[in-house]
Amino acid sequence: MQLVASDVEVLHRYDSCSRRPTPLSIIVLLEGAAEVRLEKHSLHLSAGMALSVQLDDEHGLEATQPAGQRLRALTLSLDRNRLASLIPTTEQASRLHAWRLPEPLRQGLQQALATPPQEAERHRLLLEGLSLQLLAHGLPVDNMPRTTTPTLLPREHQRLERVRLTMCNDPAREYRLEELASLAAMSPASLRRKFKAAFGHSVFDYLRDCRLTLAHDYLRRGYSVQQAAHFSGYRHASNFATAFRRRFGVAPSSLPRAN
Repeated sequence: MQLVASDVEVLHRYDSCSRRPTPLSIIVLLEGAAEVRLEKHSLHLSAGMALSVQLDDEHGLEATQPAGQRLRALTLSLDRNRLASLIPTTEQASRLHAWRLPEPLRQGLQQALATPPQEAERHRLLLEGLSLQLLAHGLPVDNMPRTTTPTLLPREHQRLERVRLTMCNDPAREYRLEELASLAAMSPASLRRKFKAAFGHSVFDYLRDCRLTLAHDYLRRGYSVQQAAHFSGYRHASNFATAFRRRFGVAPSSLPRAN
């Protein structure tokens, strides 16, 4: 079992593709956003989400990291023997499953990475305990989507992508579910169900993440908390501050400004 942390400033859009067979990797996004694709199945990841991934030798995981963001992530990897000792009957097929970190676990990971290790052995045990919690939440389950059984038709995914891009490109707007459902040419109930299947978020959870990501960018550029809240679609700075702290683990007033 291996835990690796990364912390990068993404200056230009970065596209990657991993084709190495992977028994199990659990990728945790602590800050930033990314798009991942496994054949026809795509997901949008934002801060506070995790992705459980298994790759065979036929399918690769594609990822896109948008420019102009700080990307902090953790990757927990298991080899085949370790995974087999936990789930003896698991088969090696490419599949992925996005899930949201429980808030206590997210806070524990943030704190462990932010605190300089005073005692190496104590810090190692802390990280090992957090890794085991990640593993408990992120182990493969029978209903993890597989590349051989896509849940959406290509034309449905295109219409859902239209909805996603509409919110992503203008998150400060007020949206109604009925309006977005009309854009996707489906009923509101179908939109709720199929949007979450496609992107791992509910419609308005995704919109909230887009707004908070936009606000994060405004704050890094030196705007005040009130300005960032207003420009990202929040009517009340207090509601914005609560949502921001929950998502990023810090108060918006404490976020370091970009140099």
